[in-house]
Amino acid sequence: MSDGRSRKRWDVILAEDSDDYALLIQIALQRASKLPVDLRRARNGDEVIELIAASPPDLLLLDLKMPGRSGHEVLELVKGDQRLRRIPVAVLTSSDRDEDVARSYGLGGNHFITKPEDPADLEARLRSLLNNLSELKRIHRGAGALEASAVQPSSFAVRRALAWAMAVGTLVALLLFALLTDVIG
Repeated sequence: MSDGRSRKRWDVILAEDSDDYALLIQIALQRASKLPVDLRRARNGDEVIELIAASPPDLLLLDLKMPGRSGHEVLELVKGDQRLRRIPVAVLTSSDRDEDVARSYGLGGNHFITKPEDPADLEARLRSLLNNLSELKRIHRGAGALEASAVQPSSFAVRRALAWAMAVGTLVALLLFALLTDVIG
């Protein structure tokens, strides 16, 4: 693993048991990157561990729902190992459950992406991830190093807080609009 400015290729391990999703992710990743991507694929948690042991990647894209060891079990092993915890891990899964997000960050995951239905959206999310990878590499949290309290409130409480923030934002926007129309008009 080297600095993003001097690199010539990305070495990425994709942990994905679905052939269809793996192909979509591979295409989106190649389109999202300005550099060639060497993609190694694991279809289960044990294969992920074998690939990482053979050669640590620049990035691990980790599905949570896999045969054998789950993504969370793999994440706990990777971030619990002093030699491997520097590997940025982006959870890329179909789950959007608060518990999965909280547990992923709590185990030391660096990023969480819910698989979008639109391939262009997936490409944009992966582009953003690659653009910020050098910052993610500087975070060397281990498993259990972070309490996952930021996402633990109930979905209702989170939605209520977001609705309140949106309402305040709308009021501020309307106030600014009114002020601007008075100034212009």
